[in-house]
Amino acid sequence: MADLGLLPSVFDSHATRTGTPWVAITASTAITIVVSFLGFDNIIATSNFLYSMGTLLEFSSFLWLRVKYPTLKRPYHVPLPLPALMAMCIVPSVFLSYVCVVAGWRVFTIAAGLTALAVGWHGLMRLCSSKKLLSFRVPESSG
Repeated sequence: MADLGLLPSVFDSHATRTGTPWVAITASTAITIVVSFLGFDNIIATSNFLYSMGTLLEFSSFLWLRVKYPTLKRPYHVPLPLPALMAMCIVPSVFLSYVCVVAGWRVFTIAAGLTALAVGWHGLMRLCSSKKLLSFRVPESSG
């Protein structure tokens, strides 16, 4: 993410001997230790819940872009009309929705907290980037 300019450049620091991104690994380890108080079942349920929500967001974005910008140039095109695309997304969406519905209050709370943390982190990184408080890599354009 530091390579893409989404995290400060410090997360791109690599160890000279092994070439591993040691700052990113240390931050990831710290986050893992913080959430280690949860039971394994809650960690798995929260992971499945967040994955399901992300996939539902992808499906809705896919359909919204097809409706809003049907002629948009894209690398891949599913050659189906909109009703067929909606039908294609219905079956997995039902299963994903089921995963979200059966999650308990603890999973909802954890997922809401992680989502709020991610949105806040994104805002903080944008602020730090705009105020030049931290250095960010500018990704090379692929054009």
